[in-house]
Parts: sequence; C-alpha cells; structure tokens
Amino acid sequence: MLPLIVAPIGLGIRRVALRPHTLAAFVRLKSNLPQDFNPKKSLPSEGEWKHLKQHIPGENVQSNEIRDRIPRFPLVKESIPTLLPKPGVPQVGPKHTFRQVVQILKSKTQPELIYESEPHRLYFLACFCFATILTIYGLVLAEFAWFQANRDYEENEKEHNEALRKREWVFSLAKNSVFSIIALGAAFFAGKFPTRLIRRMWYMPGPVEHIKFTTYPMIPGRPTPVITIPLEHLTRRHKARVWTGKGFYGTADNSMFFFVLNEAIGGGKRTRNWIVDRKGFFWSDGRVFDFLFGKETLAEAEAGIPYDEQIGIMNREVKKKKKQLRAEHGMFYQWKWGAKELQKDIGVAGSYVKSLRSKDKDNVGKIGGKKH
Repeated sequence: MLPLIVAPIGLGIRRVALRPHTLAAFVRLKSNLPQDFNPKKSLPSEGEWKHLKQHIPGENVQSNEIRDRIPRFPLVKESIPTLLPKPGVPQVGPKHTFRQVVQILKSKTQPELIYESEPHRLYFLACFCFATILTIYGLVLAEFAWFQANRDYEENEKEHNEALRKREWVFSLAKNSVFSIIALGAAFFAGKFPTRLIRRMWYMPGPVEHIKFTTYPMIPGRPTPVITIPLEHLTRRHKARVWTGKGFYGTADNSMFFFVLNEAIGGGKRTRNWIVDRKGFFWSDGRVFDFLFGKETLAEAEAGIPYDEQIGIMNREVKKKKKQLRAEHGMFYQWKWGAKELQKDIGVAGSYVKSLRSKDKDNVGKIGGKKH
C-alpha cells in the first residue's frame, strides 16, 4: 500500500500518493549519516584496542624482562618509529601559538607525560657488544701483566734480595695493569650506559616544578627506577639544541641520535648525565624542551635557531660590517682604525705622564719650602 500525503490546494484538499523511491529521497534529505551507520561497529574491538594501546604514549606497560632487551631481526625494524602522537596534545600552528602551548603545559594541575622513548633494543645490543670486547681486552691485558711480573720476578736480572724482588714484582704488576684497568673500567661504564636512558618523562607542576622520569635497572627483572628532580637542576648542553626542525617533532638529527640532560648535584659541584633518544614521542615539539631544559626565553625557543646557525648569523653580520667599513674608509680601513686606536692610547699615556710630572713638581716645591 502506497503512503498518502494530504496537501492543501486552494480551498480544497488533494491527496498525493508517494512511490517508494520518492519517499526514500524525501527521508534522506539533508542527512549526513550513512544509511548503514552503526556507532558500535565503528569502535575498535577488545583485541584491536589492546594492540592499539601499545602504540599510544603512556598506555603500554613497560617491563624489565630480558626478552625486551634483545633486538628482533632484521635490525632495520628496530629503527622504525612505533609510537603514535598522543591525543589531546596541542601543536604549534594556526590554532595555537608557541606561547599558548607553553601556557597550556604550565597550567596543568596533574603530572603530564611529555616524553616517551621507542624501545632501546639497539642500545642494549651496542652496549653489550662494546662491553664484551672491552672485557676481553681487559682480561688479556691483565693476564699479560701477571705473566710479565712473574717473569721479572723469576729472572731477577739485577740480583735483588727477596724483599726487593717482591717490591719490584708489585711495581711491575701495577705498571702493566694500567691498560687492563682502563679497559675493564670502560667495559663497566658501557654496561651501565642503559641505566642512563630515559624511558618516560613527566612534567610535574607546582610552586617548585619537578621532572619525573623512569629508566632501566642494571639487572633485568628488577623494579623500574623512578627518579624525580627539580626542573632547575636539569639542563641541556648549551650547544646541543633539541629542536632541529627535522622529523615529526622537529627533533631528528643526522649526526647525533640522542641529546644529554645534565643533573646538577651538590649545588653544581658534580653532574650526572641522562640520555634522551631523539626518536620518540615529544610533547608538542622539541622547542618546548629547549624552553624547559635550555633555560631559554619564549622568543629564543620559538625561533629555534640552532647553535651553528647562530654562529653563521654572527659571521654574516661581521662580514657585512667589514664590507660597509671598506666601502666608507677604503681598502686599508683596518690600518686606519689601528692608527686611530694607537693615537688614542698615546694621548692617554701622555696625559698620565703629565699628571705624574705635575705631582713631582708639587712635591719638590713643598720640600724646598720646608727647608727655607
């Protein structure tokens, strides 16, 4: 049965019969929803959400098992970014200026995740290989030192007595063990290097701003170390800017794949270094980190001029100034400026000598008056 619509025409009433295709067009008028739209079907399933959480900063559970430190082959896969941008983080652009982005961060009342690293499996592999090689070298050098000390003791070419032979044995062992100690010490620091890698970092607002971050335990399976440091005690190196303008967060660098944060200990008497991988999630972009850890002004951080470019700008300004002076004073402007400066120095020296002579005349006059 076809539906009917009653429409007034003039003083009478007319019935209009609508066919199915005409009714469908009438119902779909100005509708933006698809005909088969179902909100529940558009949401990710439990398995999809579990997989998706592994790529959202702050959602994945970071474990300390040894299997998480072993890289997967081929190793090229370990260099591919896996973290997605965190939802809700403002970006510098048409909607927000850099000043507004910093104000949003400063106005937080709860700790805010500002950094998360990609898996550090390649770091563990490199440190393990380096520490193993240095350990082998150190043990070989230690064996050589022991062998050389014993051989000198047995040969006793200088024919010392027993007391002197033992003393010479100790000196020989200590002398030949220097390189072994250096190699074993370097192996220890190479093995300890992953404990300086920052995994996650939070900005903690308050009257005294703090930075909280996690790193790796020395022994796999141990609890995750959590370190909290006042923001004023953490600084990046003056020449190593975080912002490079390359990559998704503007932190990629072809020459250095990490940057260092220095922690001041004991009022700045000692420092401790923490390593931040440039390939990771950064809150907004790298200029925020230059503002926080570079102790720069908002204008300097927003400009994001690298240290090398700053030197280049200064050199270009110097060249421009020299070119202007050459055009005004001729080719030998440096000699002219030097002569003027020399003339000024001679004038200052002459006035100083005159003042000394006048003082001497006054003193002589006073002495002559006393004698009379």
